[in-house]
Amino acid sequence: MTTAAPSDTRPVVEWLLSLGQALSALALYGSDHPSQTASCARAHEKLQAALAVWPAMRITLLDDDLVVGRQVLVEMRRWELGGRLSRAGVQRIEFNGPLVSAMSFALFLDHVHRALMPAATPLAQAIVLDGLQFGPVALLATNEADTLSSLVAAQDYADAPQLAQWLEDGLVEELDTFSWISAEVAANRSVPMREVETVIRSLSLAMQAEQESLLPLVMLKTVDQYTTVHACNVAMLSMGLAESLGFGSREVRAVGTAALLHDIGKARLPAELLSRPGALSTSEQEIMRTHPVEGARLLGERGAGNALAAIVAYEHHIWANGEGGYPGYTFPRRPHFVSRLVQVCDVYDALSTERPYRAAWPRARTLQHMRLQAGRELDYELLLAFFDLIDRAEHRRGGTD
Repeated sequence: MTTAAPSDTRPVVEWLLSLGQALSALALYGSDHPSQTASCARAHEKLQAALAVWPAMRITLLDDDLVVGRQVLVEMRRWELGGRLSRAGVQRIEFNGPLVSAMSFALFLDHVHRALMPAATPLAQAIVLDGLQFGPVALLATNEADTLSSLVAAQDYADAPQLAQWLEDGLVEELDTFSWISAEVAANRSVPMREVETVIRSLSLAMQAEQESLLPLVMLKTVDQYTTVHACNVAMLSMGLAESLGFGSREVRAVGTAALLHDIGKARLPAELLSRPGALSTSEQEIMRTHPVEGARLLGERGAGNALAAIVAYEHHIWANGEGGYPGYTFPRRPHFVSRLVQVCDVYDALSTERPYRAAWPRARTLQHMRLQAGRELDYELLLAFFDLIDRAEHRRGGTD
């Protein structure tokens, strides 16, 4: 009698996302850095949770698709790391039981990290460790590979599970890191760009996984989280829009960095001003409107490599037509293209998310408001591209909000 395969792929997806975060940390930090240690430990914990549901888990990467057992992970389609793993020869990962030791997992991460290095030669044969093995999909029997390819082709996108409920927990480390970044800035220290890059790499992976449903990916638990959650959501939205416009992966991450830091100047404002439940007075509004200049100054201090982020921090409240918003120009002109791109995503998430002084707007009301601002506050062409992104996501989901 054949045992039925598990149907809940959520733990597998959560592990894959944490794997991507751990590999990003390995690429950025030394072996004794606390961020690397924490992300690797978290990935091992997520693996054990996945193996509790899938005790003999087998993951196959075929072109743009991931398959666990015989189930296609449609929510991970075109996952950037999946393509990189496949090209590096890590096309099949098999686990022999419900437990993988921390030592074996650390060795696995080290092997995969080395395989992903730019000058590395793709794996040509399987690597066997205690509890798991991984290597090229060429090791599969031909008929098995054909069966998996047919399964991918037949997958119904309307049945794709949504990650919106899962990523709130999956991105805890990134939210905490960005809160720490803001606290560093609030304490009159410089913007820690290395940690910013780590957050962006993880958010990029999450954006790849969530592209079927759009944001908000992360929902608020309390209104005190608004600044952090909003920054992460705008970054993921902006990277999704940039990718849909044909930006390369490096440019997408640059857009994400600028979007993540667009409101960084608010870290220097009084905390009570940001969480005020009612309307701000005229003098308080004037203080609030200083955050673009402060953000640009903070990022400008970090050198020319952060010029794009500084520009977006300064311009994201200036209207796309250059005729309104704040702060003003001595000689009015249209904002930078990326500033206009981030502005579209900023407005969408700001209206769609609960604020200290109002409830979240329904999506239909948000989109109608944005339509009314087309060609004025918001860039007309970018707004069309954003709406197209939403329409395609809705079509793939098979429904609307």
